Amino acid sequence: MEAGNKTEAKEEKGKKSDVPACCIGCVRFESFGKNCWYYWEGKKHCTMWTSDWDEAAMQQF
Repeated sequence: MEAGNKTEAKEEKGKKSDVPACCIGCVRFESFGKNCWYYWEGKKHCTMWTSDWDEAAMQQF
């Protein structure tokens, strides 16, 4: 049973390491991952980063 938990923990850690530095903590990236509309490889800064959905609703597209 414990081996399964360790594997799951490793997979979660691997997923978190795939997050670009500029997307850490962004609710959009957490929800959509690499399917996020504002995500692209190699970006250094995202102007649409948001920490909650209320803030995201106020941003103009």
